[in-house]
Amino acid sequence: MKKILNILMAALVLTGISCSEDLEYKPGGVTPVQTLLLPADNYYVELQSASTATLRFSWEPALAADGQLPHYEVVFFGKPGGEIIYRCDAGSSTSVDIVHKEINRIANAAGIDVGADGAVYWSVVSSRGVDTAPVVATPRRLELTRLLGFNVIPDQLFLTGEATEGGSDLENACVGRRTGDGEFTFYQQLEAGKGFTFVSSKGDDRTTYTVVNGVLNDQSAEPATIDRSGVYRIKLDLNVRGITFEHIDRVEFNFAPRTEDNGNMEYIGNGCWKFSDYNVKFREESWGLDQRYNFHPVFDGVTYVWAGTKGNDSSPSALSGAEYYILTENLFTGDAYGPEKFKFHSDFNGKKVDITLIMSGDVENCTHVIEIVG
Repeated sequence: MKKILNILMAALVLTGISCSEDLEYKPGGVTPVQTLLLPADNYYVELQSASTATLRFSWEPALAADGQLPHYEVVFFGKPGGEIIYRCDAGSSTSVDIVHKEINRIANAAGIDVGADGAVYWSVVSSRGVDTAPVVATPRRLELTRLLGFNVIPDQLFLTGEATEGGSDLENACVGRRTGDGEFTFYQQLEAGKGFTFVSSKGDDRTTYTVVNGVLNDQSAEPATIDRSGVYRIKLDLNVRGITFEHIDRVEFNFAPRTEDNGNMEYIGNGCWKFSDYNVKFREESWGLDQRYNFHPVFDGVTYVWAGTKGNDSSPSALSGAEYYILTENLFTGDAYGPEKFKFHSDFNGKKVDITLIMSGDVENCTHVIEIVG
């Protein structure tokens, strides 16, 4: 019996060793990508600044020795037979959509001037673990026209100058909201006839942008000016040197049950508006209590709606959090309290409140807060 047990124990030990060895990763390499699919060789694209503008790259799959999916990178060259100048991660997929703005950076790395025509070359590298296959598929030529923007796009932007709320002191400069790659929005009161500029930082190494003939310029030392004092929404797209100014005529607060008490909110600076000491009183309807409200900003005579997510018909609860109060923007179509609305929290009924809109770049999202004051 003892001999049999010893034999069984030996077998178990051998089995355990065998299982342990089976679980160990055994690098066995990965095959290179042999065939590129899209875009075709010599394909031409005129790059666009829209965040939705993309170009799809695709290829035939490689094979990994361990049976798992390989990892892929789309690699770019400035010239045939040259060194890799840029890599785009594609994960384990055999296709990837690369936004035009990133292709614009690739073109810059290849030495193509702003707004100029040129070409880059692309192929795909496959890898698995520590094993990376060489480039085998002949790189394809991609012809393009670069965006007219700046070669270096900052991650942040500030507004400063005598015309602004913070004056010429850089420490008081207004920070813009980054709405996309190279895109920024400011809400700011400007004074006519006085200068303002945009800067990439508050440090000595900052880049200064001004406006020359309606487009952004980083070479001129002359500050920009406006002809009409007021509160503006300023949108910049550094990818195309674009800038727009929208005069904000007013921002209206709209509460469905008591339209007679609705009115214009007061601009209090730094992209914020306030409606003070408002008496909230819900109205009983056949379908329940009416708690709906929203905001109507008017830009150069055109009315928009700032409200919650379209179709949201819920009032906030203790679990809603700050996300409930984030604003979305839609063009006003005549239905004052249609799909775009918020609802007051039930605790606000019969209370006096202050309502503050916050559109400044100091917060992650355009939002609003409501405080009970009486």
